[in-house]
Amino acid sequence: MERIKTCAQRFHVLADPIRLQILLLLQGQEMCVGQLAEVLGVNQPTVSYHLKRLHRAGLVERRAENTWNYYSVCTDLRSWVNHEIDHLLQA
Repeated sequence: MERIKTCAQRFHVLADPIRLQILLLLQGQEMCVGQLAEVLGVNQPTVSYHLKRLHRAGLVERRAENTWNYYSVCTDLRSWVNHEIDHLLQA
């Protein structure tokens, strides 16, 4: 049962429309919070919250440059999803 809960929590990260948009934007380029906020039309704290969730899930990486943080996708999303499904089916 614990494995199912863990997988559900991980897939919940992808269930949010803003997080999905962020992942799609970051697939092609590295972006900072301000750029993402502008493109998405949401405030910076909201973007930061979602980036934190994506970072914790191991989907994005952060690179600091002076006072700015730049984010990019650090894994192949298809592989990540397949790995999670495999993990779930082993239950």
